[in-house]
Amino acid sequence: MKSYAKRLNTSLFTNVIVFLFVTFTLAACSGPGGGSGTASTPTVSATTPTATAGHATPTTTPQIQLGTQPCPNAVKAPSYWDAIIPTQANVNKVENVYCGNLVGNTSLQALVTVRANGTGAILDVYVYTHITDPNPAQIFKLQSLYKGNARISGYNTVLTAEVDQSSSVNKNSTSNAALVQDLFREFKWSDSVGTLVPVTFPGIFPDLTRYQAEAAQQEVNQGHQPWRLSATQTAQALASSASLLMWNSNAPATLVSGGGQHDLNAVVNVKNTLAVSGTITVTLSRLEGNSNGGIWEATSVISNGMSITSPQERNRLSSPTAVAGSGSAFEGVIGRVFVLDHLYTDIGHAGAKGAIGNGNTTFATTVSYTSTFKNGTEEGILVLYSYSNANGSIAGAVMIKEMLG
Repeated sequence: MKSYAKRLNTSLFTNVIVFLFVTFTLAACSGPGGGSGTASTPTVSATTPTATAGHATPTTTPQIQLGTQPCPNAVKAPSYWDAIIPTQANVNKVENVYCGNLVGNTSLQALVTVRANGTGAILDVYVYTHITDPNPAQIFKLQSLYKGNARISGYNTVLTAEVDQSSSVNKNSTSNAALVQDLFREFKWSDSVGTLVPVTFPGIFPDLTRYQAEAAQQEVNQGHQPWRLSATQTAQALASSASLLMWNSNAPATLVSGGGQHDLNAVVNVKNTLAVSGTITVTLSRLEGNSNGGIWEATSVISNGMSITSPQERNRLSSPTAVAGSGSAFEGVIGRVFVLDHLYTDIGHAGAKGAIGNGNTTFATTVSYTSTFKNGTEEGILVLYSYSNANGSIAGAVMIKEMLG
């Protein structure tokens, strides 16, 4: 009997332990974050228990979501906004309404585009908050975009596209139909200003703006331009660009770091194939930090012994602009400084002369430039080039992203 009782007590104790283990395991799996998960866009909502009729039921806590979101039914129709803008019959009308978290909190704002009749297809862009109130508050307005478009980016910024009629690709167009969209801008909410302000995309090549980069990502997702999934091929494309270095398209490219299939960043060295020439180091990042098929964007270019120390990267410049840096001088000359516009067109340049005749030295110069776009800022690049004494080709470069005013 004692042996039987001992076995019975042992069995009951074991069952109690198993029951408690299962109970705690199930409780842990049912809480926030339970189950398997993968890295993705930040979660759009979280659940917390709320007592309802004596029971705990989950309720959602709103969080900021990225990109375009569904508009409330009451305000999603373009015709709803015609009276608010207001538009005029046979003159213009609301074309599209997009909603998103544009001001840095969980409230929805409406991006409303208005298209004018006529060959220019002029677009006006408005952003409203308190969009379900009887009188929504206008917080942003951008008008007269020739053949314009606008949308909400994956970063909750407003992206616009339009025709710069005086640009290098449009100035010689013989008809309105031949004009192409070539000017792309980005606007982000500023708490201090209380509206959306121009901002710069970090990339300098192959895309100078987020509008172009997001369009390119869609193309790559559909199987086009597969080279943009390779950090080395993207760096080679930059070096061979007719608007930048004009090196051989097969210039050797070597990975210094990163650049793998699921890496977010990369550093690539590209060497000019011409004799007595140089090497550039290209820093690249995946678009929007997407390691699962994100395209590569070059964010800076440097060459050994060269620098631009002023202005800083992604500053807002005005003409004339003071530029300082360093490099290796030959008979007092380091190279030349260029301001490149939204099409990589040279719109102003100046010589970079060293403080000494030969060897490593510093320089300071002033560059005047003239933008073809007159209705605001544009994204561009500040470049310092050095040249081969043997053949005059570009031997080295420093490239930084800037906003041109």
